[in-house]
Amino acid sequence: MATYEEKRQHERAPCEFCQNFVVLSMHGPDFHRIESSGTFINASKAGLEIVTMFPLQPGQVLQWDDMHDQNKLHMALVKWAQESGDHYKAGLMFL
Repeated sequence: MATYEEKRQHERAPCEFCQNFVVLSMHGPDFHRIESSGTFINASKAGLEIVTMFPLQPGQVLQWDDMHDQNKLHMALVKWAQESGDHYKAGLMFL
């Protein structure tokens, strides 16, 4: 039986909150800014996991306003993404 080696540096904690966000990405010389929403399902000091209907791709950057402080902006890089039925899951690393 193969053993699983945890590669994460920070422990994840379950959470569940909906969040509107903006996807920032480059396609050749064009910059795209698309608004969407999703649900964060776990968090760590380094990042979050999100479930969304928007097809996220590695390399995109998400930004969103802090729920508690509208003057604080959060940004994260999509490190991995996978389609899962009718939605997408993605791992985000804080920038």
